[in-house]
Amino acid sequence: MRPAPRHPYLDWSGPLAFAHRGGTGIHPENTVAAFDDAVELGFTYLETDVHATSDGVLVAFHDPDLARTCGRPGTISGLPWREVAEARVGGEHPIPTLDELLERYPGARFNIDCKADSAVAPLASALRRHDCLDRVAIGSFNDLRLRRLRRELGSGLCTSLGPA
Repeated sequence: MRPAPRHPYLDWSGPLAFAHRGGTGIHPENTVAAFDDAVELGFTYLETDVHATSDGVLVAFHDPDLARTCGRPGTISGLPWREVAEARVGGEHPIPTLDELLERYPGARFNIDCKADSAVAPLASALRRHDCLDRVAIGSFNDLRLRRLRRELGSGLCTSLGPA
């Protein structure tokens, strides 16, 4: 019996080491500085989280609000991109968009945690626009989000199993 074909995202000969949120520790999480360091250290697999702003821009950000990492009030989903773009992680680092990360690291493979229902449609659009299903896996702790993304993007999408 032949083994099941692997998704291109998983087609890697070495260990699958992930830089979680860009590899926090030296630079603030989910920032270009953190991802740059991870890539310089040789990481191919980068993990990030996405939320959508009120006007549908996907940002690489873990929390639903700006308080913990940016020290200011406001939920990502309740603010337009122009306001989220003014926030600084750790006081100095801009919040990157998913588009920015996909373009900046064309050789990277991304594990993207879809954090909110409002991010599902913009995420599907971004993955189509960048034609990057071969280098992306989607995870979520919400089965409905994963089902919606699988339905939207088809069998070419690599996903986690989900929480159930």
